Amino acid sequence: MSKSMFPKLSEDYAKFKRYVKWLYHLYELNTQIAICEPWEKVFLNVLLGSFVSLILYASFAFVPGYCVTVFQLLWPQTSMHNLTSVCNTSIEGFCGNESGSVIT
Repeated sequence: MSKSMFPKLSEDYAKFKRYVKWLYHLYELNTQIAICEPWEKVFLNVLLGSFVSLILYASFAFVPGYCVTVFQLLWPQTSMHNLTSVCNTSIEGFCGNESGSVIT
């Protein structure tokens, strides 16, 4: 059984590798990077990667806060009461900070 599994796995891996190579060539042709020199390709790929990572970071860091703000503006009666406290329960020993002090 294991002998028949590994050739199929290696064939699938080879297909996936060809597909990723094809996508990279398609990316190079669509962005006209294919006509650049190797050092220009590296520079443009690093620049594009920086832009994409900056956009991803900004969307994960700032968009949830903006969504909460819009939610509070549109529906103020159902807004969250205390966004700074992680533990809103009054169960003894559940939160671990019964004194209510905030560590900065």
